[in-house]
Amino acid sequence: MKANQRIWRSFAAVGTLALLAAACGPTQPTTTQPSPTGPAATQAQVEKGGRIIEGNFSDIKTMNPILVADVPSSTVTGMIYDTLIQADRKNGEPKPRMASFTQSQDGLTYTFTIGDKANWTDGKPVVAADYLVAKKLVALSKVSVRKSLFQDVEGFNDFVGGKATEISGIKVDPANPKKFDVKLTQVSCDAIFQISSYVMPEHIFGKYAAAGQADAIDKAPENINPPVASGPFKFKEWRQGDQVILTRNDTYWQGAPNVDEYVYKVVADATVLAAQLKTGEINYGLIEPKDLADIESQDFLRVSKYQQLGYTYIGWRTNSPTAPALGDKKVRQALAYGLNMDDVVSAVLFGQGVKQVAHHVPVQWAYPDPKTLNDYKYDAAKAESLLKEAGYAKGASGFYEKDGKPISFTIRTNAGNKTRETLAQVAAEQYKKIGVDAKTNFEQFQGLVDKLTTGSTEIEAVIIGWSLGTAVDPYGIWHSSQIPDPATNKTGFGFTFFKSPEVDKAIEEGRNPSSGDCSIPTRKKNYETFNKLLNEEQPYNFGFSSIVLTVSQASMQNFDPGSFSGSIAGYDNIHEWWFKK
Repeated sequence: MKANQRIWRSFAAVGTLALLAAACGPTQPTTTQPSPTGPAATQAQVEKGGRIIEGNFSDIKTMNPILVADVPSSTVTGMIYDTLIQADRKNGEPKPRMASFTQSQDGLTYTFTIGDKANWTDGKPVVAADYLVAKKLVALSKVSVRKSLFQDVEGFNDFVGGKATEISGIKVDPANPKKFDVKLTQVSCDAIFQISSYVMPEHIFGKYAAAGQADAIDKAPENINPPVASGPFKFKEWRQGDQVILTRNDTYWQGAPNVDEYVYKVVADATVLAAQLKTGEINYGLIEPKDLADIESQDFLRVSKYQQLGYTYIGWRTNSPTAPALGDKKVRQALAYGLNMDDVVSAVLFGQGVKQVAHHVPVQWAYPDPKTLNDYKYDAAKAESLLKEAGYAKGASGFYEKDGKPISFTIRTNAGNKTRETLAQVAAEQYKKIGVDAKTNFEQFQGLVDKLTTGSTEIEAVIIGWSLGTAVDPYGIWHSSQIPDPATNKTGFGFTFFKSPEVDKAIEEGRNPSSGDCSIPTRKKNYETFNKLLNEEQPYNFGFSSIVLTVSQASMQNFDPGSFSGSIAGYDNIHEWWFKK
């Protein structure tokens, strides 16, 4: 199977901080009430106007997609900047969006042709130069975590290193400014969604993209005030800490949206979000399981359920200078045995989820057979036995210690996410029962993400989540090259600082197989090895993958989400949503 047949969904192609086997819940969306949508409405039936008001308890950080490291920002930027291709929301297969694409027989060259109707809101067409400038911006940025997406593009690494003034592998057709080739240095199985990510207006951002302008894009005022858009909505206003307001793009290439505005509204926490759904102050958002029964009792609201393409986990800083015990595999395994994650899924998620013991999740083809992995069934005695094997003994305080220093760490998570806050509290309580001094700290989401991606030593343990891409490639999260380096200001998602040559090799063979074989059976073997290694080493307690509970007003039409319809490319048919009055 060729690389362009691989299923994807970009974090913008690897995974987004949501920070951010058979499934226990449905893998396709279900509704708790009969859907009022029915067959797609004809244009004559559509009623125009209204506002989509989405609630979330975290503000965005940027409106420049190449700088995004979190789901809130990717949601909003996805409304403003459209994508070349998209994932089918039900199965994740790549489909043309702004561009069609073909792949050469050797799998090394992709040809994209941008549609004639694709345009920016100032009337200029979307062209190949807009694709090229975005890649240069990624290369020049000091804070973007996206470089790994394009490292297989010929000449990209030379441009990053200042050895070249152009990216040799990207060629614009001289006869057609909307057509371009992207040449790879090696077969890359998930390349189609990775290399197609990001299209930025060259006539706006080109001034930041000349070679030698390291980090100029990171400070650009357009990052928080985008002047043009190619997506269904254009920027109007950002009231930081309150709301982002986008207005309808009347010249959108797929047709002007049916609603007048999309509003991203920041609320205090998940409880307030649920309350405002009931009052109508917001009309769209994700709820937590604790609020499901109450929301389902409201006949003017509709709940859509589908298996999450991601998971919530506890990550351990394996080289923490303040919590050195976390560098010991036996200690991390003890922490896995010492936390009853099955009870968490039952009591905290009300059964709306599935326990995770590896990186890939149930809706991905790379999901490992659970029977091949250690389930880490709750066993307090086993946990304490492992701590003793690691050389720790209980001190007068009741905590296990070595050389007079107890096993002690703080679990941080983002304030307002009641599920994560509860998990942190439960974990701290259960760890104390096995003689581990665990504390909790809740802080603002964006500040927490910054600390993680920059490798701050403040982080000893963290509860956060991944919103994964359709591409199963875990390179951007788990390959050792993605570990941040505070000394050089290098950012990355490898914030556990976990390194393993065996894990690197399995990732590399799954991404760029030496045989050139991108078939699912061949790649799956490599990912089975990858998941077994992580399951053994436990740099994460892999937590759980939830059932996503998406709430909309029952009057909202043409809304039909699925596991692969998430926020990276915006909501793929949001321009078709409308409210029945």
